Amino acid sequence: MQLKFYFLLLLFTTSSFIGFSHDYYFGFAEMSYNETNKTLETTIILAEHDFENILLKAQKINKSLEYLEKDSLTIRIVEQEILKNFSVSNAKDSIPFQFESIGFQVMPNGLIQIYLIAKNIEPFSSLNITFACLMEQFPAQQNKMTFIKKRKKYTAVFLSNRPTAILKID
Repeated sequence: MQLKFYFLLLLFTTSSFIGFSHDYYFGFAEMSYNETNKTLETTIILAEHDFENILLKAQKINKSLEYLEKDSLTIRIVEQEILKNFSVSNAKDSIPFQFESIGFQVMPNGLIQIYLIAKNIEPFSSLNITFACLMEQFPAQQNKMTFIKKRKKYTAVFLSNRPTAILKID
């Protein structure tokens, strides 16, 4: 009888996970300013399957990112999708910096890391940041950015009802 109970419990528990997507959506970004090169170097981390599903539904790719060659075309497709919902500007003039993707990596833990760089960036005291990646498709999406400058960290949180923030840098 006890074995039957455990089997039913196991069956119920595993079946409750099948067919349901996750109820939480988080994205992260880490950005740093390289004063020597005058570049903003950024890594965006998202759930790979959520990001990939957007590209598949839009027919921008035809198979998993994990199996696509990381050539210039694939990198450009990933870049275009990310930059639809990610932008950074000097809060003083609000002119968006021009980011370009330098690659991406699908991680074994189900995340995708997307690497961006913006060049010829003059020093700034505050940034206007929009980080709305995946929010259109997943209203519960929450994104967080950590900005690092001279070993000091600044953070901002982005929600679907507040996808933009001003980050003041000392």
